[in-house]
Amino acid sequence: MRIRVNQFVEFAYGDKRRDKAKVKSIITELEDQYDIAKDRYRKFRDAMRAFESKKLSEKSFLDLYKSVSANKSAGYEVLSRNYLALKEDHGLIWEGHKRVEAEISDLKISTAWYLRTEASNQRRIICLHFGKEQLPRKKERGLLTVLQMAEPESAGVGILSIQPGTLTAVTRLDHTEAEYLRKRAAKFMAIANDLNTGS
Repeated sequence: MRIRVNQFVEFAYGDKRRDKAKVKSIITELEDQYDIAKDRYRKFRDAMRAFESKKLSEKSFLDLYKSVSANKSAGYEVLSRNYLALKEDHGLIWEGHKRVEAEISDLKISTAWYLRTEASNQRRIICLHFGKEQLPRKKERGLLTVLQMAEPESAGVGILSIQPGTLTAVTRLDHTEAEYLRKRAAKFMAIANDLNTGS
């Protein structure tokens, strides 16, 4: 079973009393059609790819906020400016879209990676997270662990948390999370199998 990493982290750190309901909601969501109307950051991601492939000038990228609705404009202006500043400050290298999957207790968890940097000749991966709010620390820590499990040879992983008002690089990683997430993945699979068999 393949689920998005944020869905799994939501389950892993959610209300343990509602495990079955959470697993059921994730499985149901996997069957839903993609709704472009709910994709708040699609235009920014598309513009970011166009900018990095030299199809969009830096000025046009910075002026992207002028072409979106009023409720997105302020956030987009911050995103474009901070994205360029952060890339320069941290020496981030655009690598394009790359799908990565971590397998934990037979649960395949997928995510997307976009940027990287080099530190002491060791590769460091940066994952872009598009959200309306900052990730809670426990979910952020769990997400970093899942990404490290997907790319164990990397020197570290990071999250670019992209939302209005903030764009930060995070490289916290707690290896003690791995065993906890393995147990939660096994629990997820057991509940999912139970739901599928209708017992």
